[in-house]
Amino acid sequence: MEQTASLTTDAIEQALAEGEATIARIRRSQMVLIREIDRRQAPMADGCRSLAEWVTGRLDVAPETAKALVSTARRLESLPTVEDTAATGAISFDRTAAVARIAEPSEDATIVDELAVYDVAGIRRLVANRHRVSQDQEREAFDTRYVTAQPNLDESSWRFHGQLPGLAGRTFVEALDVKADRLPGDPDGDRSRGTRWADALWAISLDSLAGSDGATIDSSTPLLTVFIDARDAAATNGETGVVVEAGPRVGRDTVEAILCDGTVEVTGRTADGTPLSMGRRSRIIPPRLRRFILARDGGVCTIEGCVSRYRLQAHHITPWSEGGTTDADNLTTLCWFHHHVVIHGRGYTIDPDSPAQRRRFLRPLIHAPPG
Repeated sequence: MEQTASLTTDAIEQALAEGEATIARIRRSQMVLIREIDRRQAPMADGCRSLAEWVTGRLDVAPETAKALVSTARRLESLPTVEDTAATGAISFDRTAAVARIAEPSEDATIVDELAVYDVAGIRRLVANRHRVSQDQEREAFDTRYVTAQPNLDESSWRFHGQLPGLAGRTFVEALDVKADRLPGDPDGDRSRGTRWADALWAISLDSLAGSDGATIDSSTPLLTVFIDARDAAATNGETGVVVEAGPRVGRDTVEAILCDGTVEVTGRTADGTPLSMGRRSRIIPPRLRRFILARDGGVCTIEGCVSRYRLQAHHITPWSEGGTTDADNLTTLCWFHHHVVIHGRGYTIDPDSPAQRRRFLRPLIHAPPG
């Protein structure tokens, strides 16, 4: 076969289209055979609950692929023209499946041409528009709404799952998209939609607890109370002995993040449980110094290219753990996303040599696993 590097773009496009046509023809052949298997009731003889389950196992395909093959095969029995068109490879399998879902037998001869102006997603939208939703279905969707939160053993991570009725679900998705779009971009530009939604949900939760949208300089982060067992924390460099009041265990990165914020109450305990005073040289940034830093930096995130004013916070350029001090020369203004997600979440650091109003990131060091 000719090396792909020597192919023109048109040739590559043509080869891809021919491949899809081949797949469509093969899928049509499979659907004919699936109908025959259905007539013979082979799945029941093999102990399968359904034809789709049988197809999933025998063809080694995903359940959704098997369901599409079975449902389309059955619908095409009453749509011979559509099936003949699929047999030539003139339309893809995905288009065939979408057309089969919307077409009535009386439309068989014309439906493929009529829907040619739509892409596959457009046909699926037409199908959804024709789907009937009864009052009973609406009420069932409403009555079965729920959200569950499942922490792991020490609450260091959480898994969420749930179900919402249609309008509520769409509102939820749009709210996440709007919030995510207002957050700055990732330094590597590789955040998935799911990751962006996770950041957006976190930010929306902060807004709710703080009673503000985070757009003003004086907007604050909710008060957090953190207890540190000095003996355990010192011995493990902060990986043990740290817990949020009535909440999860946290590690070093989270400790670094919450101690950057002036709305955190920290109590250290000695081996016998005696509370320790934080002392005058606390890494916590006093509110007055924080206000000065934000005003000095123009009330905007100082990362190059970022114009966000969302939950602005002062951050140590040289981390406290590396000898950095809590004074104006070692502090810069960051938005919540760059502060908590990029730096404390992903491990980036501020380049100390970058200009004060055009701060740049240094990528985190990748350490080789212990040998």
